[in-house]
Amino acid sequence: MSSAAPLLLLTLLSGGGDDPWLGPPEGAPLLRDETQPLRMGWLVRAFYSNSPPEAGAPGATADQSGFQLEDLDGFLAYETPDVAVRLSVDLDEAAEGGDVLVEDAWARWQHLDWMALAVGRFKPRVLRSNAVPQDGLLFRERTFLGAAFDRWDDGFELSGLWDEFGYFLALTDGANGDASEHFLSARGVWALVDEGFADREGALGAPNHLRVVLGAALFHDDGLSDGGFATDLALTFGPYGFHFEWATLGDNFTREVDVFDGHVMTLGDGHPYATTLSRRIGAHGELGLRMQQADEADDTQALGLSASWSPDGGALRFVADLEQVEGDTRDFSLFTVGVELGSSGLGAR
Repeated sequence: MSSAAPLLLLTLLSGGGDDPWLGPPEGAPLLRDETQPLRMGWLVRAFYSNSPPEAGAPGATADQSGFQLEDLDGFLAYETPDVAVRLSVDLDEAAEGGDVLVEDAWARWQHLDWMALAVGRFKPRVLRSNAVPQDGLLFRERTFLGAAFDRWDDGFELSGLWDEFGYFLALTDGANGDASEHFLSARGVWALVDEGFADREGALGAPNHLRVVLGAALFHDDGLSDGGFATDLALTFGPYGFHFEWATLGDNFTREVDVFDGHVMTLGDGHPYATTLSRRIGAHGELGLRMQQADEADDTQALGLSASWSPDGGALRFVADLEQVEGDTRDFSLFTVGVELGSSGLGAR
């Protein structure tokens, strides 16, 4: 295994070379020169969506529709076998008069083949679905659980990979500034069949044999005095991809998620899960089916269909989603189409 294998953090760094866990980069990010350790690039994801009045605020009488700039991100990265640094910023709020948001801002030191230390601002790894880069998503949005842990925070992480096993141990501020409470997470992964593969959804680029990866995580938020346990299973077999995730969340553990254009849900004190099945169409197209249960106060369930296609498997991709959402107080459908251009620099596509 390469000495650069335990590439840190939840994201498993960009352009993972030939390490089986990271996978070879399958689409050349814009402005990338494979011969240089210094790289930069950008990612744009823009969508148009339409849904009935029930998807909007209480009392809405008009269909909910419009364009949304989902992501306008830029990154700068420097990577060698021993040291790596990454800075990424989110500019979509700034494009509408808001602030520039810093996402990744970390440095990693590779000491041994099985141990790396990352320090700075990053997204703690809890589930595979929260670790997938934006340009590695099969649908427009993450799963309920993936969105719940899609948060950047300040702290440090130890990580390592050897043979078919890997681990990720993180301690962060817990998004509460200088307060004493922290967020702790510990995740382990095990390649049950064949070798590990990159954090991405679907089966694009998958070999024509079975690969299975099992993951499990413990997490605790001191600020909420509560935590939970999560597990997931991902596999690919030729043109087919499968992913299942489940978590048990403590009574006081709460996370707000918005994956339906403003329809906010609060996860906590439940057992949310999601199942995703996909089928590759040709070399660069894919169809996806997703069923998920939020198990929150409104008992929200969703059934989603997705279709995506890239002309050449590179920096341009088209995505279409249809979601049917049901709950105790709100039932609606959401249709969305969009375009993705560029790269997150994390080697997802």
